Amino acid sequence: MLPVGLGCMRLSTDAERDRERALATLRAAREAGVTLFDTAAAYGHGERDRHHNEELLAEAFEDRAGLTLVTKAGMARRGRGAKAGWLPDGRRKALFKDAERSARVLGPPDLLLLHAPDPRTPLATSARALAALEKQGLALAVGLANVTRTQLDQARDHMDVAAVQVALSPFDDEAAHGGVVARAQALGIPVLAHSPLGGPARRGRAARDEELAFLAEARGTTAETLVLAWLRSLGVVPLPGARRPETARLAGHAARLVLRDDERALLDERFPVGALLRTPKGSRRPRAPRGEVVLFVGLPAAGKSTRAKALEGEGYLRLSRDERGGSLAGLAQALGETLDEGAGRVLLDATHPTRAQRSRVVETAWSRGAGVRCLWLKTELGEARKNAVARMLQRYGEVLGPEAMKAAQKTDPTAFPPRAQQRYLEVFEPPQDDEGFEAIDVVPFDRPPRPGTRRGLLVELAQLAPRFPGPLALEALEAAEADAVLVFGWVPGVDAEAAREAFAPAAARGAELALCAHEAGPLRCWCRPPLPGLVLPWLLRHDVGALVARTTSAGGRALAESFGASVR
Repeated sequence: MLPVGLGCMRLSTDAERDRERALATLRAAREAGVTLFDTAAAYGHGERDRHHNEELLAEAFEDRAGLTLVTKAGMARRGRGAKAGWLPDGRRKALFKDAERSARVLGPPDLLLLHAPDPRTPLATSARALAALEKQGLALAVGLANVTRTQLDQARDHMDVAAVQVALSPFDDEAAHGGVVARAQALGIPVLAHSPLGGPARRGRAARDEELAFLAEARGTTAETLVLAWLRSLGVVPLPGARRPETARLAGHAARLVLRDDERALLDERFPVGALLRTPKGSRRPRAPRGEVVLFVGLPAAGKSTRAKALEGEGYLRLSRDERGGSLAGLAQALGETLDEGAGRVLLDATHPTRAQRSRVVETAWSRGAGVRCLWLKTELGEARKNAVARMLQRYGEVLGPEAMKAAQKTDPTAFPPRAQQRYLEVFEPPQDDEGFEAIDVVPFDRPPRPGTRRGLLVELAQLAPRFPGPLALEALEAAEADAVLVFGWVPGVDAEAAREAFAPAAARGAELALCAHEAGPLRCWCRPPLPGLVLPWLLRHDVGALVARTTSAGGRALAESFGASVR
């Protein structure tokens, strides 16, 4: 029978005030029958308390016989003061540093998990590092935490995944919708469920649920204990947190509570996680769909508005998140209401990057007897960026800076910073047949050739002046057989008046200047190369067709090539 574990994170907070109570909580859990304890290198108040939680476990359990100790590696403290926080760090050296100290504190843990995928580090790099840690004996087994179905499959190419840990509760079904739980179970990989009662943000929600309270009273137990027993019946190991010995003992009680079939059925009906994990997907799918839902997948500014208008012309009812606002989960709920009202052909005008988001749409449609067709707008990032800037120019007549963009977002749901497209790519999971679609229609983006007949020349500012403002090497503009010339560059903090004065000799030769003066760091503007905000307005204004570029930097070359320029 599956155990119930104990999530130990909050004990480090308590230990600051009452270390003995934290140790008593751990020992009470063990006495109540809890055998699995979940900790992490990052559980503590900050960098100074790194591995503090592991030290508590080492002190509480000098004898580890019969216990399974799970820890996690790969988080780094970023920022200062109130803005400080933990962020994933999946580099090999970071994982080895954590694992080596964890092994000194605890002894080699039974299971070492990657705490979370690091978007700045290839998952393959982190997975290979975990495999090396296991091989060197710094952990008895290795696994993953907070991953998607796609990431699980990617990591398995480089490591033996001994367990997967994800957030899972009656109130958090993201991992179930995303398919990672079902995928792990199909592969025989144990699933550990952290925050099984909803985590601190949903503390007390189980106790306030009337159906849970009714069942719990009938069984002479608590609603929280009932939830933990139900999650075990779904084939996962719940990891409730505890701060007091009496709370820790409840985890032991849940490990001994076996639900009746009627109780399981009632809870399965009450919470979607039950149907998702216990009922085969094929049995939920309508055999003869009575309607069709079209779901978009693609980057922001991938071209969905054009496609949506075409489908509206074919008689599809359009549900637009841009117009309704709210979340994608809310849009799925609106879909259910629309289908209940009798709509037979519905279009969801929003992009859905993850399997979990798409699953909510599929399950909602299936429950009303409708099928779902996926329309994948396969637009490359560079093209989507140009679409975003073109739409901005059409709507505002200019490329908005960071502050103007922030202001526009308050009233314009189609306004977004460039980071939004990058975030989409960080979480994107390509649509797959096993998600339950009737079809996946892939639509490549095809931009018509620029109709302009004028010849254009792009010159990166560094070709004229390595340091700007400063003397210009005008030779780069000589013998340029071009009808229009644009000098572009990124010069953080440059004074606009000083720049115009320094550029005057080049302007006298007919060249225009376009500079990005925004600060370094994460992209907040649409004009820093390789983004198209410096070049696209100029191209449109001068009706440029053929384009030549003189640039040497990576960003300048990428910008020029995105417009089909011949780079020299």
